[in-house]
Amino acid sequence: MGELIKIAFVAAIFLVLAPLGGMALAKRPTASRVVFALMCAMTINGLLQAGNWGLTLASIERYRGHTKGYHFYFNQALALALIIARFLQNPREFKWIPPNGGLYLLYCACSFVSIVNAPRPDYVWMSLQKMLFAGLLLCATYNYIRTEEDLIFFVRVMAGVMIWQMFVCLKMKYLDHIYQVRGTFEHQNPLCMYAVMIGLPILAAAMGPPFKGANVVLFAFLACGIVVQCTLSRAGMMMFAAGIAGVLGLSFVEKPTKRRLGVITSLGCLGLVGLLLTLDTIVSRFNDEGNDSSSELRHVMNEASRRMLADHSLGIGWNNFALAFNPPFPYIEVLHEWVLGRGMAINEEVDSPVVESHYWLMLAETGWLGCGSYIVLIAVATWRNLLGFVCFDHGFIRCLSLGIGLGCLLNYVQSTLERVLVQPRNLMLWLILLGITARIETIRRKAVAAEKAQGRRFVTLSLLFGFGKRLQTNETASPS
Repeated sequence: MGELIKIAFVAAIFLVLAPLGGMALAKRPTASRVVFALMCAMTINGLLQAGNWGLTLASIERYRGHTKGYHFYFNQALALALIIARFLQNPREFKWIPPNGGLYLLYCACSFVSIVNAPRPDYVWMSLQKMLFAGLLLCATYNYIRTEEDLIFFVRVMAGVMIWQMFVCLKMKYLDHIYQVRGTFEHQNPLCMYAVMIGLPILAAAMGPPFKGANVVLFAFLACGIVVQCTLSRAGMMMFAAGIAGVLGLSFVEKPTKRRLGVITSLGCLGLVGLLLTLDTIVSRFNDEGNDSSSELRHVMNEASRRMLADHSLGIGWNNFALAFNPPFPYIEVLHEWVLGRGMAINEEVDSPVVESHYWLMLAETGWLGCGSYIVLIAVATWRNLLGFVCFDHGFIRCLSLGIGLGCLLNYVQSTLERVLVQPRNLMLWLILLGITARIETIRRKAVAAEKAQGRRFVTLSLLFGFGKRLQTNETASPS
């Protein structure tokens, strides 16, 4: 497709169809719900294999950076339609910049400052466009979700997505005989951490108070476990196991129930059987040849990032690492030294790899300012998940906050090894979860205000130690 045709197509979708669709959705709540479900489901970006539900302008596919052009995903157009619909429905309650949204924009702005050092400023613009358009999902999610019923609907949607992903992975593993399954993702590691990030909220919700479809949601968690095992991602499997332990333990401590005891017992038995059936494969994966060299290469890449940061405190340029880690830039020397030290020849015809650690990538590309603003963003979001878990009484919102908090936190930890949250699919899911976290925070603030209006003192920190009265909410009916 010619570049001009693609530009016209993108303009028609985002400047014409999305606004018109938003106006049509403003008076159609059922249609809005379908569009929201599609927006969330399309984060997997493929049906039977990795797909491309979008269009890329100025594509540079051979580039090894994390952004390879100006990419517009179709579910971002759905998000824009939902944003317009919600604004038209109730402009007073609508928020263009919801909680978490301001810090996200600050992170984008701080990262963009690195353009002053960028060898290719257009690569920085590509990354900015990617992040801002992805941010539409945060805004759309926050403004669409208003009630607990909306949150339950989201969990049901993602349960269906992961059940589908399970069947895709099983097909690839047992019919296509693929060793490390990628599903509809471009690599197995992002797929694994996607399953962790949504699997833990699914588990936490399914273990909470019963709701319609709760057992299907619990089955979807088992599907997430199968997906994780099919990827054979070493760190990802360990993160998933830690997350399960965290959700099960905290849930049972929060309120022991017969359902939770039954779930813990059942999952323990199923997990043991699954482990015995796949133990040989898992052990062989941890003993694969190349594990040691892969670990050494990570240290080499981190050292290159450290040198870039030492030379440029504002970063070498957002999305410019893959360019700066090749001749004629001097940072490639650290890789050449390692290659020669292993008795191998240097192949200058092949582009050098990109650092795996998300944090070292940010430090190298966007410096202290960009990485620091990101740390603030994830710290505040994690704190709000903690507040949602601590402050609310036993209920769906409390359980979901626990799952989202642990799912995202483990992805932040995994980011020390892999840049999973740079990948478009994981990025979009993460921003949707940030939008949900923001909505729960708004519900919490309203409940606190109601407590204060009744003359009751609400002290958040005391709840961390088990003292005080927790919040209750009647957010159960979705507005028309």
